[in-house]
Amino acid sequence: MIEYRAYHKTRPGKRVSAVRAVRKKDKARAAERKPPRARLRLIGWIAAGLLVVGFTGVAFASAYSWLTRSPLFTVRNIDMNRCANVSLEEVWAIVRGGGSGTLWSVPAKEIARRLSGDPWVRSASVRKSFPDRLVVRIEERAPVAMVNLDVLYYLDEEGRPFKRLTAYDPKNLAIITGFSREELLSKDPVTVRDLRKTLDLLRGVEAGALRQNVSEIHFDAQDGYTVVTRDAGLRLKVGTMDVKEAIRRIEAAMPRISGMTRSSGIADLKTEGRVFMRPGE
Repeated sequence: MIEYRAYHKTRPGKRVSAVRAVRKKDKARAAERKPPRARLRLIGWIAAGLLVVGFTGVAFASAYSWLTRSPLFTVRNIDMNRCANVSLEEVWAIVRGGGSGTLWSVPAKEIARRLSGDPWVRSASVRKSFPDRLVVRIEERAPVAMVNLDVLYYLDEEGRPFKRLTAYDPKNLAIITGFSREELLSKDPVTVRDLRKTLDLLRGVEAGALRQNVSEIHFDAQDGYTVVTRDAGLRLKVGTMDVKEAIRRIEAAMPRISGMTRSSGIADLKTEGRVFMRPGE
């Protein structure tokens, strides 16, 4: 009787439900083990994309290797503006010293930097023109005078010493004196201002009565400007007056001085309308 009750404690309906639940769990586990088609398709697309990227990279690498070595892109021409002190041969030497001769591998910025290191070069630009040409544009400094800094240097139009003169450089420009090397290298504002005024005076007198006839302009903070002529060594003292006024007085005085018996020595022009001549010191 006890066995009969124990057997009939579980009803048939509950047993069927339990069996179904077990089957559902088994199906769910099987589904987890077996990836769906959508997932397989995604994996396939990713693999295909990776293959395309890989083949593309290889193709680009091969193309780049061919481009950088192909003789089609060898630098054959340099288009350079005409320069007075920088030659085409100098530019070619810098280009060839940069490594491979193909246009792809030419370091344009490095070439421009090296060109700018030349004292005659104010600025330089280099660009590539495919398939085989470099375009080089150089802006040169123009010397307007020489300055005595223990040794002679060229001065550009902004009053900057930019090149030490050698035995082969022309020395047919006026010399600016009265400024020390230390003063110019320190770029003291007062010194820079005085030097630029001296250059303004030089340009003014060379454009007028003393055209091509200025040997030296000396500046002294106390005594002012002294202009020395090239032909007779005449010293024109104009003091510390304004540059435009100094130019005007020299223009007015030179015809009078030329008519004098003594046209050398020292001419003092510090007094308005008067020219005081005395022998040289």
